[in-house]
Amino acid sequence: MRSSAFNHTDIEALRSKLKANSAPVPCVDFGAGSKGSTTTVSGIARRSLKRPKHARALAALAQHIESEAVLELGTSLGLTSAYISRHTTALTTAEGNPHIRALALSNWRQLSVQNVRSFEGEFEQIWEGFADTTYDLIFIDGNHRGEALMRYAKKSLSMLQPNGVLVCDDIHWSLDMEQAWNDLCSMPEWTVQLDAFEWGLLTRNQALKREHVCIRF
Repeated sequence: MRSSAFNHTDIEALRSKLKANSAPVPCVDFGAGSKGSTTTVSGIARRSLKRPKHARALAALAQHIESEAVLELGTSLGLTSAYISRHTTALTTAEGNPHIRALALSNWRQLSVQNVRSFEGEFEQIWEGFADTTYDLIFIDGNHRGEALMRYAKKSLSMLQPNGVLVCDDIHWSLDMEQAWNDLCSMPEWTVQLDAFEWGLLTRNQALKREHVCIRF
């Protein structure tokens, strides 16, 4: 259910519990940064979850554009999903690691999140499953390889509303991610390109003039 309130204390309380959870989680290597055969819930919570201010910003963006449908590529433990889900009508999210997805499903039950459609598997192998919807906001937060970011962004174009927004996470994570971000910004489809350091925002809203903006957020 869409909410206009920005009280997410229950999500942050759960974040604290996850950071203290040392239970092992098997790794499934679909992208850069996935090393080793096992990790822990606390390790994922500390390394992979979006910081509260960034999760709040994505939720605020979903609300500001009055989103009806949001797509998230990279569920992780589902806390960012929980933030966004409260400010959109429906959220679709995909996670490659089945063990992490199971944790996200459990977390959503604890948070009473009900408007999420969850997919499991390597993104391009399951793409057709969530390509049946046109989205107002697409958030790419998985794989973290430049060539993968380019593929996902280009494939997302056909699923993005004319005034929709594409957010790419960790655009300065590596040189090839930076190059992919720069290549995306040079595409004529995008009008406003916003570099917020940890993530980048693109829109093809033709009511806006073409410009590139950098902020440190």
